[in-house]
Amino acid sequence: MGFFNVFKYRKQNIKNTNSEWTVYAQKMCATAVEYANEFNKKLDYSENSIADLEKILDWYSNDIAISKPTENQIWSMAIIFGSYLGETLLRNGLSQKGFVWGKEASSNVPLLIKDDGSYLTPNDKIYKRLVNGSEDSVVSFYRFATKEI
Repeated sequence: MGFFNVFKYRKQNIKNTNSEWTVYAQKMCATAVEYANEFNKKLDYSENSIADLEKILDWYSNDIAISKPTENQIWSMAIIFGSYLGETLLRNGLSQKGFVWGKEASSNVPLLIKDDGSYLTPNDKIYKRLVNGSEDSVVSFYRFATKEI
């Protein structure tokens, strides 16, 4: 499953469990906002907050080499901040384009989906940002997703 491109995926493999995943994403977003407060950053679901998100992720990305978290710990952070990124995308244009929270049938990782089978995976993007560093900028991903889709 990719994170940057919008793909067409067979509908039977995508579950639109909007309310279930919306509640889950909102819980993860609340955690992201709390973490941001520790960095004196305000995550307010605005386009401007994506730059602050990038700064927070930069700190965590640099810390990975020092603290050596497990793969599960990195994925936990990716889901927390990926939920924030996804929710910000929805609030700033993607919901008007038909995207909602859902999941791929074989995974419990939330993604943004449309009825036509298109999807975006903000959690994968955050994971790659944490592991690869600034070359996987969330600012670029956000701009792509809100302008090109």
